[in-house]
Amino acid sequence: MESQRIHMLLQKYFEAETTLGEENELITYFTSGQVDENLKMYVPLFSGIKELSAEENPDLGDDLMNYILESERTEKLRYRWMWQIVTGIAASVILVMLAVNFYGDKGQWKDTFTDPQQAYVEASKTLNFVAGKYHQGLAQLSPIGKIGNAVSPFHSGINTLNKGFDQMNELKTLNKKLKKE
Repeated sequence: MESQRIHMLLQKYFEAETTLGEENELITYFTSGQVDENLKMYVPLFSGIKELSAEENPDLGDDLMNYILESERTEKLRYRWMWQIVTGIAASVILVMLAVNFYGDKGQWKDTFTDPQQAYVEASKTLNFVAGKYHQGLAQLSPIGKIGNAVSPFHSGINTLNKGFDQMNELKTLNKKLKKE
C-alpha cells in the first residue's frame, strides 16, 4: 500500500504537482533506508535534496540581495557620471557655436549688386539654368511613360474581366432572390 502511494507521489513530483508536505514525505521515505528494490534508483536524488536543504544558509538571501542592490547602485552612478560628461560637452559646444555666431563678422551678408535691375537679370539667368537642368532630368524619365502605354491594353482587359465578374455577381443575387420566392 505504501509503495503505491510512493509511486503516485513520484508521478506527481515529476509532473511538478506535489505540495511541500508531499515532497518532504518523499525525502523522508527515500532517506529512511527501507526503500523498495524497484525504487532504489531515486535514493541518490532525494538524499541529495535532503543534503542541500540541510546546508541552506539563512543569510544567503540577504547577502545576494545586498550584492544585487550594490551592483545596481554602482551601475547607476557610472551611467550618471557618463551622462553628466556628455551633457557638459554638448552644452560647451553649443556655447562655443553661439559665441562664434554672435561675435563673428557681422558684415559678411552684404548685397553683391547695388542695382536691383542687374540683380533681377542675374537671378533670372540662374533660375533659367536650374530650369534647364530640371527639364533634362525629366526627359530621362520619359521611358516610364512608355511602360504606362504598354500596360494600357492589360488594363482594358482587366476592366472587361471585372465587368464580367460584376455581371456574374448580379446573376447570383438574382438567383438567390428567385430561390427565396
